[in-house]
Amino acid sequence: MSTSFVRLMAPVALTGLLCGFGPARAGDLEDCSGPVPTKIESGCAAIIADQLRPAEDRLRAYVNRSRLFMGRSNLDAGLADAEAAVELNPKSVPALLSRGFARQRKANFDGALADINQAIELDPKSANAFAARGGLKIDQKQWTDAAADFSQAISLRQDYAPAYVGRARTYVETSQLDQAMSDLNTAISINASLPNAFFWRGQVYRRKGELDHAIEDFSRAIAQTPQPDRGSYFARGQVFSSKGDYARAIADFDKVLSIAPNDQFAQQQRQAAVAMQAELAKVQGAPAMAAPAAPAAPAVSAAPKQVVAAPPPALPSGTAPMAIIPKGTFPAAPAGLSEATQLLQQKKYAEALPRLNTVLDGNPRNETALKLRVAANLSLSRFAEARTDIDALLRMKPNDSPLLASRAIASIGMKQFDQAMIDANQALSANPNNAVAYVGRGMATRLTGKFKDAIADFDRAIALNDKDYMAYSERGQAYMGLNQFDKAVVDFDRSLVLNPVNDTARASRGLVLLLKGNNAEGLVDVKNALDRNPNNQVAELGQGLAMLISGQYDRAIVALDHIVGTAPAFDGFVRTLRARAYLGKKDAAGAMTDLDLVLGTRPNDPDALGLRGIAFTSMKQYDKALDDLGKAIAQRPSIERYFARAMAYEAKGDPDKATSDYRSATQLTPTSVFDIAAQNQAKLKIQQLSKRIPCGNSGKADKDDTCL
Repeated sequence: MSTSFVRLMAPVALTGLLCGFGPARAGDLEDCSGPVPTKIESGCAAIIADQLRPAEDRLRAYVNRSRLFMGRSNLDAGLADAEAAVELNPKSVPALLSRGFARQRKANFDGALADINQAIELDPKSANAFAARGGLKIDQKQWTDAAADFSQAISLRQDYAPAYVGRARTYVETSQLDQAMSDLNTAISINASLPNAFFWRGQVYRRKGELDHAIEDFSRAIAQTPQPDRGSYFARGQVFSSKGDYARAIADFDKVLSIAPNDQFAQQQRQAAVAMQAELAKVQGAPAMAAPAAPAAPAVSAAPKQVVAAPPPALPSGTAPMAIIPKGTFPAAPAGLSEATQLLQQKKYAEALPRLNTVLDGNPRNETALKLRVAANLSLSRFAEARTDIDALLRMKPNDSPLLASRAIASIGMKQFDQAMIDANQALSANPNNAVAYVGRGMATRLTGKFKDAIADFDRAIALNDKDYMAYSERGQAYMGLNQFDKAVVDFDRSLVLNPVNDTARASRGLVLLLKGNNAEGLVDVKNALDRNPNNQVAELGQGLAMLISGQYDRAIVALDHIVGTAPAFDGFVRTLRARAYLGKKDAAGAMTDLDLVLGTRPNDPDALGLRGIAFTSMKQYDKALDDLGKAIAQRPSIERYFARAMAYEAKGDPDKATSDYRSATQLTPTSVFDIAAQNQAKLKIQQLSKRIPCGNSGKADKDDTCL
């Protein structure tokens, strides 16, 4: 159960559990229903122990004490009290909602849903029940259903602030930031004492790039939360890091670690902030301030909550694939360059360039200024300008391994892959342990379709530096090229842990998830990447794929038209997807145009061969279809290709070979969404053919077997 969910649901649960009862009596009942935790526990316990009390009082006591235990994360005790309340009155809406919430916290989602649905049946006008079900759907990441439930709660109670917050959460998760902001502003106008409203509004501001507003809202969430709020401290620390305010970032991560010393995300973020603070101090020529040691574990033994997995900061990193120059390439800046260095640290690359140009106009051989200008130009994707400066630096130091690795990256940006290979190899000759050179060489080989060679280089880079987020991201893309989607997802996950703003990895992960058939999760990644950069080509490709999968062929073609020919790295993949869209429209000629272009440069591409075989089948050119599909299967067997070949055999009147291929299609494990669809069709074909061929006395005896 995530901290973010607990933060969201606590006020909903509290309101829901208390609204179903009448006015409290004096004494123990008043304490049991009051705001003071110690009095709640003692007052409720006294009522529960008194068997002469009315059943209504005892039910109220069980519900209130259950809520108290749940707030303390004593889930077993909370569930036990909720069970007792339901036993007293199985038709009590507050008791059912209490047990539903307890079951939800214990990850018994089916039981929780059953309780909440029963509460809604008993009281269809209960805004609390619809909001509770919305919270359950959020925990299950069913964003659309959750939004519908919160909307229903709002229609029943226009002033129900927690429901606006819940619906805003679904909008944040689906990248509908304006709608989220509207709901959160409404919630805060109704009740300005909702910490979770400020937390999620802070997340919206963060994604919009309004970092000062985000910091203010996270601070307000922290100020209003009775107990230290790990999620808000963590999110605020990340925003401080994005602004370059590393001292405050470290302080916030320390606060998280004082609550949960083993929180790996906070440890990693703190280490990164300390490193950046030290490097900035070096570049500015000032002694680095020693960051305080990470806090030790607190003396209390209460179980820590899980930290919020907050959305990534709104500011993206540089657009160049390796904008971060290898450590040690740039010495500390001399006088006159500190302002440019500060701007680079703040990612204001365009603003730094005029200052660097001024320095270099006076002294074209200023080594530090040249290196800083290389960093700025690479980060702005001005690869030709960067390489010009690198060439000047290499004339001073011909065998400088970091500079050669940087020139390899610039050459890749200029699509000069042979030159990139030369530079990377020279960098490795000068220093066989240059991890960045391995990444550069791996990128060059990946972009030319040599995926296994690329993976070998990325493996070496990671062995030398397992904190290089780009090495994981690049290896993930190489695994994509081999259709090893599970491995690709793991690498993209690792890359995003190391650098949450690596939108190339985020968009690529979304693309892979879509290919695996996980549409909901994949679209979230794609939309998040597009939110920060509408021109992210991998994310645009993911959007086109989503349209293709959902049968929106015309829209898919329009989306893919926009990126065809713009990125050699995945142009073949884009064209094969567009060919699929044309085939979906039964336009074999349109598909052939793309497939012939792909096969003209890569004659043995299995994806293009397989699709061209399908196109030939649709054109009733079965011999050509069988030839292409046979070559594709020989290289890389897949369910879709076996199914397509079976269709061609069946059309040619060869049922034995068709049957064999249909069987193969049902026996393989699907690797893509296209395989899943083909396997379902193959199973139907097996059933249809089994009805046509009588078994006779030679048929198999097992009831589940067919004669095929």
